[in-house]
Amino acid sequence: MAGQRVLTLAVGMGSVTAVASLLLALGYQKLPFRAPSQLVAVWERGKPGATVEAISGPDMADLAAGTQGVFSMLAGFITQQLTLADWIGYSKISTCGIRPSGFATLGMAPVLGRGLSPDDAPIGPAGFASAWISEQLWRTRFGSNPAVLGRVVRVGIGPTAAAANQFRIVGVLPGTAALPLPFATGGLDLWYLMPDMRGRARAAPGLFGVGRLRPGVSTEEARAALRSVTDRLGARYAFDRHKLPVVASFEEIAEGPVRRTMGLLTLGIGLVFLIACGNTAISMATEAAHMRRELAIRMALGANRWQLWKGAAADDCGLTAAALVAGLGLAWLLERLLTQLLPAAGLAAPMLAPGLSAAVLVAFSIFALGAAAAWSAILVASAGIGGSAQALGGGPGAPNGDGFGRARLLLLSAQAAIGICLFTAAALAARTYAAASAAQLGPAPQDTVMLDAAPASNADLSDAQAVLFKQQLASRLARLPGVQQLALADRLPPSGAPATFLEPSDPAATLRAATPPLAVTSGFFRVLGIPVLYGRGLADSDDRSAAQRVAVVNLELAQHNWPDSQAAVGSLIQLGTKPDQQYRVVGVVGNFTGYWFQQPVPEIYVPEAESTYQSATVIMRTSARTGAVSGLAREALSGMANAPTISNLCTMQSAWQATLTRPMARMLGMLLLALLGLGLAVQGVAAAASAIVAARSCELAVRSALGADPGALTWSVTRLPVFAVSAGGAVGAVASLGLDPMLAHWLGPLAQGRLEPIAAAVALLALVALAGCYFPARAAARTSPAALLRQG
Repeated sequence: MAGQRVLTLAVGMGSVTAVASLLLALGYQKLPFRAPSQLVAVWERGKPGATVEAISGPDMADLAAGTQGVFSMLAGFITQQLTLADWIGYSKISTCGIRPSGFATLGMAPVLGRGLSPDDAPIGPAGFASAWISEQLWRTRFGSNPAVLGRVVRVGIGPTAAAANQFRIVGVLPGTAALPLPFATGGLDLWYLMPDMRGRARAAPGLFGVGRLRPGVSTEEARAALRSVTDRLGARYAFDRHKLPVVASFEEIAEGPVRRTMGLLTLGIGLVFLIACGNTAISMATEAAHMRRELAIRMALGANRWQLWKGAAADDCGLTAAALVAGLGLAWLLERLLTQLLPAAGLAAPMLAPGLSAAVLVAFSIFALGAAAAWSAILVASAGIGGSAQALGGGPGAPNGDGFGRARLLLLSAQAAIGICLFTAAALAARTYAAASAAQLGPAPQDTVMLDAAPASNADLSDAQAVLFKQQLASRLARLPGVQQLALADRLPPSGAPATFLEPSDPAATLRAATPPLAVTSGFFRVLGIPVLYGRGLADSDDRSAAQRVAVVNLELAQHNWPDSQAAVGSLIQLGTKPDQQYRVVGVVGNFTGYWFQQPVPEIYVPEAESTYQSATVIMRTSARTGAVSGLAREALSGMANAPTISNLCTMQSAWQATLTRPMARMLGMLLLALLGLGLAVQGVAAAASAIVAARSCELAVRSALGADPGALTWSVTRLPVFAVSAGGAVGAVASLGLDPMLAHWLGPLAQGRLEPIAAAVALLALVALAGCYFPARAAARTSPAALLRQG
């Protein structure tokens, strides 16, 4: 019994302290901005659950002017994936263009170089604009060389290489300095200052907002103020303004996923700990049935209750102290193990162990020692109930007449209720993971290889050279051993950022929702198994130099913009605001969400010749191993005039699995905790059932010897524990329904609960209680009273 109590407390303290310490370190670490709790991101949404929509430059200016009472600053920014050209070569990078006021209010402290200066001007037609790179790009691309300061790089801001802007690197920002958005929570490689966009078309959204709330202002108040301004704009302008402003704090967007994962696991560990406490209480109640006799004898010999309590408390607190020391060592080991495992699961960046939380250690120690002292007092007090003579004459069966029998039944109910809650949370985490992992990956995703290829030289390629580069790239890779199909795309996965298009006949300022067009070769739809529903797909002969540019749209876009999806074929659409960007829709293809979208988004596909990138993403289905593809591809491409660099090589399957690290961690963690908790609950139920039968063994034997039916006797003992477990299961089922809002917050909108796991867990625990009582009770009822008396 003593060993079980020490082990239970040690495991409880170690797990709770380690997870709580990591939760505080990971889920609540400070963002690298000045007063980050006041920073918010702002965007618009057409309807609840709809695609995130950007804001136009004039609208952003009006929103900032009309909400000065709630925002001390509100400025626009834009994130883009562009091409960096420097002395090393070409590379795709994530960039952020932001207004000077927005950059200044973030208050990021560079790890190298300087911050914002009054002389820094936004990008323009001439001169070198100032730029700041991320610490990650500085380390991975430039080898942490301080000489990068002052170097000039070119970044393709415009649609062609000729329109690339030149930037002078003046500082290196912390590696975690990113503006969090729901669809772009990754890091940003390069920051630059953006010019004023209020002169742009009001119907051309492209910006998101970064704002700093005034002290005491909540996100709800900021949202209401923005809504008031958008309502005024809707009354003033004729085009559709039925949008809802969205305001989300940086901390919730950036840290929410980690907090949800750690919070869910903390709930699971807490429930397991409560089950373990129940097991300990059951074992202590069983031990008390024997100790009461010893205490009663000592009281009959003249010992007072104070002396008895001091002795019992010294023993219990000594065991508890030993358990706390063991738990401290276990917590130290668990924290270091989890510190290594969490980055591998995608839940955190590599980090040093943050150290155990002193507050958690002190609180746990006070709770454990206080519980031990209180239990000793209860035990001593119960020994004198009814007088010493009654306790002395009771024997093993006496506890059935006191409160210990009822206490075991209550503990059985509590064990079952807590176990049901834990099992329900684990089942919900598993179902959420199953829903999140339901992705379209095309045929044979384990054999679909993706890689990025870019010219290794740092010279700009002309349009003709870029076309030739990609043609040679596709031709050489298609001849690799095992390659069955191949296609190029300017990026993969597609951008989830919002964009718009219109038909030439649309009224002025019409907004039709889309995403930025994806430039692909003709084999793209075949490689990914996307069916052509109406019209045709893209052909190799489609070229932007033709008299009429062509495009293909997906079913999601066609259904929302034409009365009949088939009617989209033959329609003219215009991307952007210039008439020369008109495209003829030649086909409608099926929706392909891939692993990057949970719901279909409106997609426009254009020929790969329309790509503004000099690099390309290659998608090929091959029977060769992924490791072999890397070496074969480099060998095949080595003789090109502009030999490319290859990066980001992976299979569609592995890329998809990399996006599931958090839901997988939640599922696996909760399943392991549920199995542990269920095992402890089964053990506790069986121990309590056996103790109840043992307490009535003499009674059963005597009544059986006097002629009572053994079956009826067995059922009279069995029915109470089974009823207690069933009642506890019902309470747990109701309590699990109360946990639904909390679990939905931690698991996300895909969380879908079911009653089947609850029913299965209740049935299992009831069967354990039935078996734990029935067989010992049956054996006791068939034992002679004389044999029991000789044993006692």
